[in-house]
Amino acid sequence: MKILLTSGGTREPIDAARCVANTSTGRTGAELAVRLAELGCEVRALCAAHGEAPAGRHIAVTRYSTFKELDAALKEALSAGDYDAVIHLAAVSDYSPVLVEAGGRRIKAGASAKLDSSAPQLRITLRRNHKIIGRLKGYALKAGRRAPLVVGFKLTSGASAAQALKKVRAVRGADLVVHNDLAEMRFSHPFHVYRGGRKAADVAGTEALAGLLYPLLKEAVPCC
Repeated sequence: MKILLTSGGTREPIDAARCVANTSTGRTGAELAVRLAELGCEVRALCAAHGEAPAGRHIAVTRYSTFKELDAALKEALSAGDYDAVIHLAAVSDYSPVLVEAGGRRIKAGASAKLDSSAPQLRITLRRNHKIIGRLKGYALKAGRRAPLVVGFKLTSGASAAQALKKVRAVRGADLVVHNDLAEMRFSHPFHVYRGGRKAADVAGTEALAGLLYPLLKEAVPCC
C-alpha cells in the first residue's frame, strides 16, 4: 500500500520571532510511519519542521511549518500520484494570525520583521482556516487521481463517551477516525477507532494501532 501520512503541529507566525503553535511532538506519527513501513507499506511522511520524523526504508520525509505549507504539500502529493490512504495525524492550526496591533500600530502578521516588545499590550487578530481533512479526496479527484481512504485523528480533553462520540462524528471527510483523550494519556496511550460513526476497536500504543489499521486499510483498498 502507498500511504501519505502527516504528523506534528503547525506553527503560525506572528512576527519573525513569535508564533502560535501547539504541543504536538510528531512522535506518534513517526512511530506509526515506521511500523507501517515495516509491514510493507510505502510511506511518504509530511512532518512538522520542529517535530519528530520517521527514518527507515520505504519512507520519504517532507518537512512543513505553517498551515499553508502543509495544505500545499498535501495538494501537491495527492495531485502528483495515487495514494491508497492518507493518515492525517497533524495537529493543524484552526486559526492563523493576520493582524497585530501594538503601541498604536497595526501590522500585518508574518515572519518578515520582529515586533518591538515595549508596547504594554499586544493584540492579535486571527482568521479561521479551512479544514484540510475535508478536502483531501477532492485534491486527488480534481487532478484525475483516485480518491484515497482517509484516516482522521481527533483529540479531546476530559470528554465523556457521549461528548467524544459527538466530536468524532463531526469529523467530515474521514473514512476512519482515531480518537484519544488527554485525560487518558497520563500513564498509557489508548486509541479508539471509529468507522461509520461507530466504535470499531480500542487499542493501546502505537504499535497496536498500526497492527489494527493495516488490515483495515488493506481490506478497503481493492488493489492491495
